[in-house]
Amino acid sequence: MAMLNTKRDWGRVQKTPDEQGRYRCSKCRNWKMPSAFNKNKQQISGLNYACRPCMRTEIQKYNLPTKYGITPAEFASKLLAQGGKCACCSVQFTFEGVRNTRPCVDHNHKTNEVRDLLCSKCNLTAGSVADSSLKAEQLVAYLKKWKC
Repeated sequence: MAMLNTKRDWGRVQKTPDEQGRYRCSKCRNWKMPSAFNKNKQQISGLNYACRPCMRTEIQKYNLPTKYGITPAEFASKLLAQGGKCACCSVQFTFEGVRNTRPCVDHNHKTNEVRDLLCSKCNLTAGSVADSSLKAEQLVAYLKKWKC
């Protein structure tokens, strides 16, 4: 008996586009263009089951309690308390588009204590100096030496 070279669907239903070429998000149930979905080789259609904004929400719902020990409500209250701005550089957070202005949860890597919300640039900088104020001061002194 010859095996057909077909991909098994493991019980999944293939996404099918509508007449305009849009696909339906499994979470928000809205019809969106294929560019609104991440690629996923494991899905028959090659597209993720949910659109990017829905996936971001799902990932955040999972990551906040498991990685940082806070609920989405606590995240929202921190965001509100900071006025929607980075606690370090005061850049206004955005949730669509530019990645480096999305809020990141800043936390102590030794104690897992959540500190504030930072933009990704400030969060990466804090991580680059290993959360050390001494190293940060040394970096500032170096930049001042070169008049930066």
